[in-house]
Amino acid sequence: MELVLLRHARPLLADPPLSPGNVVDVLLAGGSIVALGAHLDTGTLPVQERDLEGRFVFPGLVDGHVHFLGAAGDEGFSSKTPEIFLSDFLRGGVTTAVGCLGFGRGNESLPHLWIKTQTLASEGLSTHMYTGNFRTPSPSLTGSPAEDIVLVPQVRGIKISVADSCSSHPSVEEFARLASESYIAGLQSGKPGMLHVHVGHHGDPYVFLSAVQERAGIPWDRLIPTHCNWSADLVEGATAYARKGGVVDCSTILDTARGSKTSVKAGRAVRRMLDGGVPRSHITLSTDGNVGMPIRNAAGEQTGLYLERVSSLWEELRDLIRDGMPPEEAVALGSRHPAQRLGLFPRKGCLRVGADADLVVVGENWEIEDTYLGGRLGLSQGEPVLRSLFETDVLADGRREYATWKR
Repeated sequence: MELVLLRHARPLLADPPLSPGNVVDVLLAGGSIVALGAHLDTGTLPVQERDLEGRFVFPGLVDGHVHFLGAAGDEGFSSKTPEIFLSDFLRGGVTTAVGCLGFGRGNESLPHLWIKTQTLASEGLSTHMYTGNFRTPSPSLTGSPAEDIVLVPQVRGIKISVADSCSSHPSVEEFARLASESYIAGLQSGKPGMLHVHVGHHGDPYVFLSAVQERAGIPWDRLIPTHCNWSADLVEGATAYARKGGVVDCSTILDTARGSKTSVKAGRAVRRMLDGGVPRSHITLSTDGNVGMPIRNAAGEQTGLYLERVSSLWEELRDLIRDGMPPEEAVALGSRHPAQRLGLFPRKGCLRVGADADLVVVGENWEIEDTYLGGRLGLSQGEPVLRSLFETDVLADGRREYATWKR
């Protein structure tokens, strides 16, 4: 068993809490954190030791919405994005991810998603998935979405869509029935059994979800709308919804600077919700990563497409920190809170003895330097150490050109 000792780390989201100025040592072994404290003594044990010199360390990010298989675009077959590589997660500090399907037909299937989920897991990433997609009745692996939750370990809940032109426009009764079945499956399997709800802005999705909750009588936090920052109206509606007890999720790729025409930057949406009285723990961020987004010229006209990355999650959290949000509160939006909602806390989302050794080390100006997957160094000084098996074969120069919307 390889032992890794990180000396002089400044932990964020430690459990029990530590003040931001505390410097501790973190010992990793067997995929877990086995000791956390000042001046740890490993005696004569063989250990790989590194001095972090006061750098911040926090639990790896938990991205609750990623298109592992790529996503069908709405501009023809050529706009379908490719499958994601392991190094994309590592660069963004994401150590746990949930895969989902979109609106595509023919090129997106649940068996294929399950296989990709297993592939990424074999490469070291902690992976889960949602059954279902945009359509109603929801497709499944076993013949029943609820039985997928019970019988398939990787399935945490069901994805569905409302208030969107690509949705199948389920009725309140249909939706309530699915929500109840999902909730009961969660109780049986010890999973959250939630509905991960893609919301659009064709109508008011929160009125619809409130009617579903009233009809089904399930807890508010089992109906989780995502893309709540798609427009200012959706942010306002999400604020009211979360004040009732709901949990809301904002997408970090939705930003006018990143090609979206109507969206509110996720960090700005978070601040509006907090100012509106939403409990901090009822807000999560995810990326909707590995989809195509428009490139626009100065006049706002679309001139092409680019591939959005899961690194947008850390970029948004980093912006919140730079804008003055306490680091622990910002990081929790992409680590602790989604881990709690996915039923993965405290193995994920905190630094404590017994938690998974999924860690991120940040250096000057909050730039990611290192990412650890189960105690293994996956990213070192910003460069991947671990990669998908065929990644270097697919990419002739051994790495993906890491262009982003900033170009």
